[in-house]
Amino acid sequence: MLLGTGERHGGDSVRWTVDGLAAPPSGARPARFPLPGYGTRTAYPFPFSDQYTLRAGLGVPDVTTRLCLDSRALTAALFGARRAGLGRAARHPAVRRALTAAFGAVHVGGEGFAVRADAWRGGRHAVHALTGRAQSRVTALVAARAARAALTGTLPPGVHHVERLPVLGGLPEELAADGALTLHRPAAAGER
Repeated sequence: MLLGTGERHGGDSVRWTVDGLAAPPSGARPARFPLPGYGTRTAYPFPFSDQYTLRAGLGVPDVTTRLCLDSRALTAALFGARRAGLGRAARHPAVRRALTAAFGAVHVGGEGFAVRADAWRGGRHAVHALTGRAQSRVTALVAARAARAALTGTLPPGVHHVERLPVLGGLPEELAADGALTLHRPAAAGER
């Protein structure tokens, strides 16, 4: 996931990001990936919930989620500081509050975002990516469409993750048709 640092995120979103930086490292390594419109970027392991829900819900043995920012310099500084001990320091409430305030005030990049998903099975490799602007708005559109499906009774009873609901399977294409994002199918050969 590449996030634009120019977008203004809410306080809870910024706190969640600081909490992710404070979380103990997963053991996964940074990786370089081409992202449509952004070139090849280094993305760092980050505890998005997908790495847990996909592993449990789909029986996938290995899932790693990674994060980078639209600013290469800010990405390098942030994750360099994390390696130097920012994560441990951010576990203290006063440091966490200061970091949340500082990150909430920094808006140096753009409002674009990119998401790339790679899947491997044996010698096969599939890649899907999407790009857009105003990630917070697109997140709200996804939540609104899921809420609409719940309110109209098209979802099965119970608690489910979005990726496990076939009725929402066409959501990326629907949002692309509305102009909220662009879908990409990068060539997978040799990429990792």
